[in-house]
Amino acid sequence: MKLSSISLKELQLIVKQAIDALPDTYWVTAEINELRESAAGHCFLELVQKDADSEQLEAKVSANIWANVYRMIKDYFISETGMALGKGMKVLVRVAVQYHELYGLRLNILDIDAAYTVGEVALLRRNTIEQLRTDGVFDMNRALELPLLPRSIAVISSESAAGYGDFMHQLHNNPFGYTFCTVLFQAAVQGKDAEPSIISALEQVYERAAEFDVVAILRGGGSQSDLSCFDSYALASNVAQFPLPVITGIGHDRDVSVVDMVAHANLKTPTAAAEFLIEKMAEQEAHVEDLWEALSESWSNILTGCRGNLQRLQVALKLYAQHYIQQEKKRAADYLPQRLSQAATQTIAHKRLALDKLGSELTLANPVTILQRGYSITLKNGALLKSAGSVKKGDRIETILHDGKITSSALGDE
Repeated sequence: MKLSSISLKELQLIVKQAIDALPDTYWVTAEINELRESAAGHCFLELVQKDADSEQLEAKVSANIWANVYRMIKDYFISETGMALGKGMKVLVRVAVQYHELYGLRLNILDIDAAYTVGEVALLRRNTIEQLRTDGVFDMNRALELPLLPRSIAVISSESAAGYGDFMHQLHNNPFGYTFCTVLFQAAVQGKDAEPSIISALEQVYERAAEFDVVAILRGGGSQSDLSCFDSYALASNVAQFPLPVITGIGHDRDVSVVDMVAHANLKTPTAAAEFLIEKMAEQEAHVEDLWEALSESWSNILTGCRGNLQRLQVALKLYAQHYIQQEKKRAADYLPQRLSQAATQTIAHKRLALDKLGSELTLANPVTILQRGYSITLKNGALLKSAGSVKKGDRIETILHDGKITSSALGDE
């Protein structure tokens, strides 16, 4: 039995006819997985749909926006959302389904609903913020205490970014002459590589955290459309939990990113971030000057008070001395006669005792007293005889006793 068959082209024509019979256009939601602009101005995309939980691909199709339409869609979308179409963005687009025998199924994008994307971005931001709050990390970096003198700064930026140059010029040429130490940690701050690049730079700073007072994440001068990385959960979570205060100067006015929200301080531009650090230094200088002025005033008040106290003490001491002298004079006048009488009596008594002692000594030394004790006095020719060798034969000797005297004549050598 012979099987009936058709050619591949015939099958494709059947499919093409079926697709051509579909309504003219559909509004379709999808995520941009790839986007490429051609030199001719056309835009070629790959649209995908992912499982909400597993992120696994469930559908994929190629799409294009022809140049004449893309010029209008591109400008309109940027003006409405502040962002350019890019990878990872969820969009609501009006498409015409096309099928070609050689190129297969494609979608021709004719229009885009910017409000849908804005809503998706807002939803992503809201989910990120809610997750950070649920994790308990949303306020962690803002709760850190900023050093009084934030002089050592780890800068995360691209060296070629205009904002980085503005920051460095403003910081190092400040009118107060403050000196700052800055170290650049190179990172892409816009585009698809920004998120992992900034996280990597934060990890490098973390390894040297003891060297720095603050971290400054700077962008500035780029497209508003490249801010999506600063709404990502991964980057915001890293900033929120960083152990050093983080200052942002991303350089945009339209919205505050999630990273701005969790940072210790967020400034509109890198120049403003530099001014913020300079102002912190100026505040401390003013505080020190206030303290010095208060100290000088207090010291002056203390000296004035001490001088007054000394003057009062001098007056009081003089009055006290005068009063004391008057009292002593009065006491001397009241008690001097009595003291003189007592002193005279004591002196007479002492002298009497001394005389009595001297009389006793004189009595003991009296020759009569000595003779009464059995001693005698010998005289030769009326003079006191002190040595036997001075007596000659025939000398007249007189011996005096207590009850009389005896006269004798020396007999010679006997």
